[in-house]
Amino acid sequence: MKIQKIVLQIVIVLLLVFVATSLWAFTFGENGLWKQHKLQVQIDRMELEIDSLKNELEHRKNEEERLLKDSFYIESIARTKYGMSKKGEAVYQFIP
Repeated sequence: MKIQKIVLQIVIVLLLVFVATSLWAFTFGENGLWKQHKLQVQIDRMELEIDSLKNELEHRKNEEERLLKDSFYIESIARTKYGMSKKGEAVYQFIP
């Protein structure tokens, strides 16, 4: 009777140790929930960066297209960004 009680206690302790170790590994192990959460946050951040870079690429492609085909746009950029003018024109710059 006494031996059965001791064996039962040992089995219970071993079972508790096994469950605690399994929970620890499941939560904080190499592929645990904490690692999965950190990886998901990193994936979300990278997806936002990808979307931002795609938008910038689209904007630059549109800019390239306009610079290649739209002479009025080229003239507008030359006048506003680089302060260029045609011969005989006087350039006035207003500073607020």
